[in-house]
Amino acid sequence: MGCAACQPVLVLSFKYVPPPTPVEYDRLVHEASQDSQQLKPDQHVVSRVLLDQFAEPVGVKGERLVSSLNRAYMKAKPTKRGPAGCGKFRHFVRHASDSSEAAWMATETRMREALNAADNGTFFDQTQHSDTVRDAIVLHMVRSIPALIGSDETWRDRHAAHIAQWMRHRRDVLFWLHRAHFGWSPTSDQELQLMAEALISDLAAQMDRGVYFRVTVVERFGRFSRMLANESVKLCQPASGEFLIGDVPALTLREGHPGTGARDGLGLENCDELVLPLGPQLLAVLGAGHGYATIGADDVDRYNTAQVRAAADYVYLRPGSGLEAFARDAVTPHWPNRIPVRLRQADLPATFLRQPDAVR
Repeated sequence: MGCAACQPVLVLSFKYVPPPTPVEYDRLVHEASQDSQQLKPDQHVVSRVLLDQFAEPVGVKGERLVSSLNRAYMKAKPTKRGPAGCGKFRHFVRHASDSSEAAWMATETRMREALNAADNGTFFDQTQHSDTVRDAIVLHMVRSIPALIGSDETWRDRHAAHIAQWMRHRRDVLFWLHRAHFGWSPTSDQELQLMAEALISDLAAQMDRGVYFRVTVVERFGRFSRMLANESVKLCQPASGEFLIGDVPALTLREGHPGTGARDGLGLENCDELVLPLGPQLLAVLGAGHGYATIGADDVDRYNTAQVRAAADYVYLRPGSGLEAFARDAVTPHWPNRIPVRLRQADLPATFLRQPDAVR
């Protein structure tokens, strides 16, 4: 499909780096839990530098705006706002967000220089530009809405398994633990479950504060960057048409597979390529070789369809691109990165666990 110059004839050749051991992870969590850095409420999950590439002067004042479509209301008229107001998630990293913001800002600063080099044809003259693009792709993978959903679901699954294990096989132990902890004998399953929850109350508090997710974002950014450090970068430009970008822009793709990421059946270990739109006329691809390439309309459509499919909330387009109809047609009922209501918080979320001292 499309131009052979940008076909994924190669696959990702990343060097696997194992995750931290439980002891190492506990140390990272302990260090993060002591961190008192300031929390930034509104955090970008799509780089403002990238969004700025999709902005155009609009109206009599010539304000630079990005056009956006809400995935839940794709038939509605597109809205327009500045790049700073797009691609944000409230309380994304809920604990000591400065550390992940620092990595984000450092990459954004270098991205401007890399994009300028791509525009003037000098991108591959310095290896630092490829390093920057790889870091931008990794950062958009680990500091992403799918990563947040996955972290939340993993914790909830493990919490449910913990409760089930105690309730099915250790009820007698829970009885005596409850009596010793609260000072009275439990008379219901609810009270036994309360004791099972009390056993992991410290862990639950750390999860609720977002400490583990903050550690995951920072740790995975460093680890995945090392894994992909030697992966070649290809810059693809469309022969016609242009790219759009979603709020989950860094995607793992495989030819002939509809998946777009870890929540859609494709991870680093089974994809052909990692992609990130860098602007309406530029797409970065890992896993498809090295250098510049011009791609045909079929490939442009394939990449744009993947962006729409992966979007959690919004698809962003250059005003005047004419891609609104395409984006609407590309939406399917399958919504791999739909955000659970419980993660849409105007304020810091309270734990879903009942506190032991609140029940008696």
